[in-house]
Amino acid sequence: MNTSPRIPLLNTGVPGLDDILGGGFPAHSLYLLQGLAGSGKTTLACQIGFHHAHQGKKVLILTLIAETHGKMLNHLSSFSFFDEHLVGERIVFIGAYSDLLRGGLRDLLKSIASTLAAQRPDIMIIDGFRTVRDAKPSDLALSEFMLSLNSLVSTMECTTFLLSPTEGNVADSENTLVDGLIELSQYEHGLQLIREIKVFKLRGSKHLLGRHVFQVGEDGIEIYPRLEAVSTLSAATPSVFSQRLGFGIEGWDRLTNGGVAKGSTTALLGNPGVGKTLMGLHFIHEGLRQGEHCLIVGFYESPPRLLEKARSVGIDLKTYFDNGALQIIWHPPLEVLVDSLAHGVLRNVERRKVSRLFVDGLDGLREIVMHEGRSRSFLAALVNELRVRDVTTFFTQELPYFAQGQLQSEASASMLFENIILLRYVDVNGINRRQIGVLKLRENSYDAANHILLISDKGMSIEGPVSFQPTQPL
Repeated sequence: MNTSPRIPLLNTGVPGLDDILGGGFPAHSLYLLQGLAGSGKTTLACQIGFHHAHQGKKVLILTLIAETHGKMLNHLSSFSFFDEHLVGERIVFIGAYSDLLRGGLRDLLKSIASTLAAQRPDIMIIDGFRTVRDAKPSDLALSEFMLSLNSLVSTMECTTFLLSPTEGNVADSENTLVDGLIELSQYEHGLQLIREIKVFKLRGSKHLLGRHVFQVGEDGIEIYPRLEAVSTLSAATPSVFSQRLGFGIEGWDRLTNGGVAKGSTTALLGNPGVGKTLMGLHFIHEGLRQGEHCLIVGFYESPPRLLEKARSVGIDLKTYFDNGALQIIWHPPLEVLVDSLAHGVLRNVERRKVSRLFVDGLDGLREIVMHEGRSRSFLAALVNELRVRDVTTFFTQELPYFAQGQLQSEASASMLFENIILLRYVDVNGINRRQIGVLKLRENSYDAANHILLISDKGMSIEGPVSFQPTQPL
């Protein structure tokens, strides 16, 4: 059976955007980029334009009522994608507002048609397109204009972007008669403001739904596809391993019958200062000793402090840090885009073939998930992506609280983590003692008794089962 060839896709050159679009914009079509002032519309469109101009294609930037060409060039010159040698040759600026003012939509369409015929651009950007509606044409006239423009750019094989300072997927001709509608917006959370992009529609492409964060830097716009959407789309199945991984802690392998399963995820719950981070450093050090590449993600202790903490208990991480076998990503839990962090971690895992990951501070990770109610789904997506990549992951988390001597944890914890370990202080005759216990260890037998945990200048060790009755958990 003969099938029609697929519409060619126009790659954007904007990091993350093609992933959201399902590979790129279907070429030779008409798109509306909308968003209020300062949302990044002009930067995004021009970044796409310069990307293709660098590849030898011609880009036409048609302006209505918008900033002057000189100002636009001045603003764009601060980005690394800008190249003044392309302006005037591969990137052409033309003003068209006088045509709209003189003869309305009909003269504007004639002007666009003659310009396309003369310039033969591959990409056209029409900035200030809201001016067309502000000219107050009838609904019928505007619909006829949009249909004619769409047909014109398709015939001329010119992918076209209309920039409009509006928001919302409303039933206007500009929205309904274009092939794609993309909105750039800003989300306010307390004093913090983040940028987001949403694809309302994209004909001929399977795009990612929902909002995705982006930031504007010296290289232009970089978009971070929402991890939950990416993980859902991939639908990859994690591998199952019978191999057990130890922590290099005396007594641990005996307690857990060999350690945790390769590729599994472990949560260590514990009181402040009880030794959670040290246990994670043991976990990483053992992997490094076995020739593995490892990664630490931290929120509270800088890399020098972590390396010094390890050294103080006889764990040499600095050698591996210096030779690159160990890398540390450190972000105080302040204004950090959680999707940027997650994508950075996954890129590091893939690039370096990381097999062990230690996330020191699940609480810090949750703090930078800005949207209310998203934390659980984000963590589920992150954990799944790590499992798919066969990464054995270790999370530390501050102990939530005690109620009548029993641990109360989130209902989702059991689903997120295959293994759960409880590390806490207990008061024994006025003396604080460290105690460790395994609450859950999937697909493996383990010693369910609580054991004494000791920390010395030679690291951690696990003693025999607790033979006393603690008077009060702390």
